[in-house]
Amino acid sequence: MNFSSVQITFLQRLAAEAPKSRPASATARFFSEHYSIGRATAGAVHYGAEHHAAAEALLRAHQLPVAPLGKNASRAEAAAFGGLSEKAFSVAPRARAVALRCIGDCTLDGHVLYTPDGTHLVTHPEQALSIACERLVLVENFETFQQLLSYRWIRWGAAATLVIYRGDPEHPNQHAAHVVQNRSEPVAGFFDFDPAGLMMAQAIPAGRFEGFILPDQVWLRTACDTPHGRQLYDRQVGVYGAALDTISAPLIREPWAFMKSLSSAVAQERMRSA
Repeated sequence: MNFSSVQITFLQRLAAEAPKSRPASATARFFSEHYSIGRATAGAVHYGAEHHAAAEALLRAHQLPVAPLGKNASRAEAAAFGGLSEKAFSVAPRARAVALRCIGDCTLDGHVLYTPDGTHLVTHPEQALSIACERLVLVENFETFQQLLSYRWIRWGAAATLVIYRGDPEHPNQHAAHVVQNRSEPVAGFFDFDPAGLMMAQAIPAGRFEGFILPDQVWLRTACDTPHGRQLYDRQVGVYGAALDTISAPLIREPWAFMKSLSSAVAQERMRSA
């Protein structure tokens, strides 16, 4: 028989915690009735040492882990148990993934990392923290992240730049944020030119934010002059406007003042033609 994750967890806790009783849940009654693990009464199921031992024996007999695998268990660790699906009790393969690009001579263990347009690296946060570079760039949108070198107006200079994709459900934001927070290099933000994009800079550690990567104001003024840009601004200004008004840092305050003067915005993808 294949046990559900709820049933496996129940048996693991029964073996590890050795309780004298448990509420008479459907799971507790199931093992009492079908495997004689516990003595059921009206509102509870009672256990002795023989029942705790039987719970462990049942797990082993079905090639299931006696103890929980842990919240960060890999699918390889889960697959080591013949009675367990590799997807059960394991994190998704990209649950702790960070997507990276390297521009200039970023290195890992002395080796230069190369990511031409259309490619990127995916690694755990711990490995990302080991990459040697001189500067970080945090990018909001994945398409832009993949096609960065097509934004020919960006001047990268000679500094080895580690580009970090801010994240999405496949590459959760908190892992990219962990890498940014736990490094020491200056950080530039390449985001949509909209209120939400400006607010993203607030998550970058104070003193390390070196500004937004944006086309010049002449181009922005023209690009923002569209119905879509005004709609984008109007949708977001009620959410982020008050918070942006309280920010005193010039690197955020000045772009916000310019955006308010336009009452409009422009998406990052459109900046490719700047």
